[in-house]
Amino acid sequence: MAVKVYSEGLITRLTQYLKYIIQLRDNGKRTVTSKEISNYTKINSAEVRRDLIYFGLKGKRGVGFNIYDLINSFNRILGYSEEVKIALIGAGNLGKAILTYKMLDKFGFRIEDVFDNNPEIVNRIISGRRVLDISEIVNVVKEKKINIAILAVPDESAQQVTDLLVISGIKVIINYTSSPIKVPKSVNVQTNDPIEKLFHTLYYLSNEVYKNYN
Repeated sequence: MAVKVYSEGLITRLTQYLKYIIQLRDNGKRTVTSKEISNYTKINSAEVRRDLIYFGLKGKRGVGFNIYDLINSFNRILGYSEEVKIALIGAGNLGKAILTYKMLDKFGFRIEDVFDNNPEIVNRIISGRRVLDISEIVNVVKEKKINIAILAVPDESAQQVTDLLVISGIKVIINYTSSPIKVPKSVNVQTNDPIEKLFHTLYYLSNEVYKNYN
């Protein structure tokens, strides 16, 4: 059965809602109102209410919405059910910063493997992960069935590395370079906030639109 395809705008808003309510959950909160979600995300409160109603999510008057119910519902809509494995390409300054970005683990996104082509970096342990040679990327990504890659390489290498990612079967690329990259229609390219974009891509990974390309 085909998965219903929602608009880009709706999926983008859901990722912002989810990011906020997970933070609330970790701070010990149990409920949240649409007004609180609106104040944090800067999305009109009427729009927030319409989105929640659209998915059949109901809150209690004077109390708000149960945070755990919202998280479970949003995870189901976005296709998130377990830890998400990511390949990080580039172990330079930017790559190291991404590896130490604790929010990724907090939200269930794990950097599974790191790749680089610098012989001074390859085989070094960075943030608990051994840096693999870029030549291993196709075999490793295919073997581990990794769907998401973060591109943190010099601009001049962006397209060449992207081509390897496409061959390996990567479905989503988070592009941290300033270079535009060309990919087939079966691959989704995202930029900007890593957490919001990672949640955003989960919906597409679980959607029939991508499955049709496999």
